[in-house]
Amino acid sequence: MKKYLYTGILLGTIVLAGCSANEVTEEQVPAKEEKVEDVTNGQEVEVETSPDTDKEEVVSVPPLDLTQEQKENYYKEYVTLIELAKSEYHNAVLEIEPIDNFKDEDWVEIEEFEKRVEERANDKFVVSKNSDKYSPVSVPKIAKLYIGSNVTTINFKGSFETQLNSNTPGGRQLFSKFNSISSEIEGNDGSWSQTGHDSLLIDDGISYMIAVGGKYSENGIISFHNIELEFHCDKNGGIS
Repeated sequence: MKKYLYTGILLGTIVLAGCSANEVTEEQVPAKEEKVEDVTNGQEVEVETSPDTDKEEVVSVPPLDLTQEQKENYYKEYVTLIELAKSEYHNAVLEIEPIDNFKDEDWVEIEEFEKRVEERANDKFVVSKNSDKYSPVSVPKIAKLYIGSNVTTINFKGSFETQLNSNTPGGRQLFSKFNSISSEIEGNDGSWSQTGHDSLLIDDGISYMIAVGGKYSENGIISFHNIELEFHCDKNGGIS
């Protein structure tokens, strides 16, 4: 995004406190590779994760101490940046929170908000593949949302029914019904709301594709997502 020139905001009275990155641990833990599915193109990718965490060190940005008038002026600039991003990043569906919903930590310099908008416009959901088999009643799936150096985890849970199909070679279990899909965010400052879903039975009943719609809100920015989850039924009725 081209740097946006803005005027009309008095910044002379605002003093920003310095900040520093948290110290890293003295011992570096060897990274491990986790196979995951990139939902943007359906291909398998390799993502390096630490055994303890897959989040990079994040430098906190001190919020601004603004008057109500200053907040209104900043908010106008924020709205303009969101609109610019929507015109430049056509695949990104972005909105700005109402001004009354902004938290104290959401008020930052225009350049910092522009950076946050760019990172959100370029965010990416990656869905992990299950290595275990689960009962059809409750099947977990994990999706990670990458925004800049931040990683947010969304936990999904699907519910299905299966039945034995004697028309298959040797007889095997197949999906017979999709019941529900739910999701919730895992320990994050942002918020996630599931807005809907679509289901499609494929591979002659062996697999279900579930597209889950939802919105993620953080730092005064709302992004809308459509996450594709694939569930497989093995011959014994175990779901991965």
